Amino acid sequence: MPDPSNRDRGVKRSFLGKRKMRFGRTLMSRYILLILAAVLFVPVVLPITSIIYVVVVNNTNTGNTAPYGDVTKISNLWTRESEKLGGATSDEINQRMAQLHHKYPKSSMYRVDQNGKTVFILPGEDVVVSELTVDGMTMTTMKWTLDHQTTETQIPSKWNANIALEFMKEASYRDPLTVVSFVGGDSEDKGQGFMVIEVPRYLLQKPQNNWPMELLYLGGLMMIIFLLFIIMSILFFARIRKRLIRLQTAMITPGKEGIPLPVEIRRSDEIGQLEESFNEMVHQLTDSRHREREEEQLRKRLVAGLSHDLRTPLTVIRGHMHSLHKEPLSMAADTSLRRMEAKMDDLSGLIDNMLSYNLLTSGKYTLKLEQKDVLRIVRETAAAWYPVWEKEQFEIDIDLPEEPLIWQVDEQGLRRVLDNLFQNVIRHAVSGKYIGISTEQIHGETALVIHDRGPGLQEDSDTKGTGLGLSIVDLLIREMGLRKRVHSSENGLRVFLYSGGEAGKPRP
Repeated sequence: MPDPSNRDRGVKRSFLGKRKMRFGRTLMSRYILLILAAVLFVPVVLPITSIIYVVVVNNTNTGNTAPYGDVTKISNLWTRESEKLGGATSDEINQRMAQLHHKYPKSSMYRVDQNGKTVFILPGEDVVVSELTVDGMTMTTMKWTLDHQTTETQIPSKWNANIALEFMKEASYRDPLTVVSFVGGDSEDKGQGFMVIEVPRYLLQKPQNNWPMELLYLGGLMMIIFLLFIIMSILFFARIRKRLIRLQTAMITPGKEGIPLPVEIRRSDEIGQLEESFNEMVHQLTDSRHREREEEQLRKRLVAGLSHDLRTPLTVIRGHMHSLHKEPLSMAADTSLRRMEAKMDDLSGLIDNMLSYNLLTSGKYTLKLEQKDVLRIVRETAAAWYPVWEKEQFEIDIDLPEEPLIWQVDEQGLRRVLDNLFQNVIRHAVSGKYIGISTEQIHGETALVIHDRGPGLQEDSDTKGTGLGLSIVDLLIREMGLRKRVHSSENGLRVFLYSGGEAGKPRP
């Protein structure tokens, strides 16, 4: 009987195979993340890359920082300082301007008081100062050399509205940068005059960035990120492919019993579920194979016991039937007795077939392979069947060559094969009233041919048997290393037996 624990294990494995899987562990979730990375690659990674370049590369490059800061810094500085000096004395204002000039030595500074007089001038380094008196007005000229060009700033000793207005117009765009602020009020005149600072713009402006290097940097960074994405994709699918190949290898590699071995489940994803289903199939096949073996052993024991148990009553019946032959019987009784004897012979043959089939399938049928003349064995076996064929009014056509045909066979086994084939002709091809035995050449080998003129395999015979006879024929042919070919047509059935060059090599 099959082991109930196998059924329990199967139920348990089926339950385990139906466990739900967390979405975070599935291949779909990982694939979705990969697709999102691909979709967001350009709109997200490109701006981030640009920000990294601007913030990290440009701002960390101290060599490109302007010595005096930018325009806004200087403008705000000058405005704050002018506001702080509101209400200060002339000396205090000059002193503070001198301090600022010490901090920014390349800049030029000057101040105009509330009366419009230029009262304080601090020229910058590398600035050439000259004075010229025209029509009783002294004009101070400061010459700058900027970008290989000379720029002049003319400072009158006395300012009027026209001069101040023209100066304000030029201050917004000229180089050097010119920032004007009223003392104490930035853009509002507090009655203390105004103060001016001039700074060369090359001290404020950053050098132009090298756009080929910027493009190379951005392109390189984008390429690195793109390669990372490609590598991640390749690794993702390569890992899936490796696991599938491992599962495929396990499927095609049989174990000791011809059944694949279970695989190790490493992850609880879709492939893990497939591996679990494969293991479940392997366990079911193993359990089925064990049940088949148990049932086969039970069947063999049953056949062996039944065959031996039937022989005893058959022997008793045969003895009583032999005794009846000694008694005076009517013609009808004698005919019935002979029919019973014929059926008894059939039943005895069936029991012999059952025992032979049981021994062959269990590997306990011993064959003694020797070099034998097959044609001699065929002639002797056919001679024993002559009375049967003549009784059935068969046309007998035996055409065998005189030369011996040597095969390495078991003589009793070959006789059993021929008997079963001849019996099959009597049982299923009696309508053709013909049996022929001859030889033919097949693939350079001499084949023994047994043919009849019955209905062939296309039609059912009127007399059906158990099929054990032909099964025994196939098993004996296989064990002796012979080959069999069957050709069926409307003209009858032809059975070919030949060695195929391998006679005498029993199959395991």
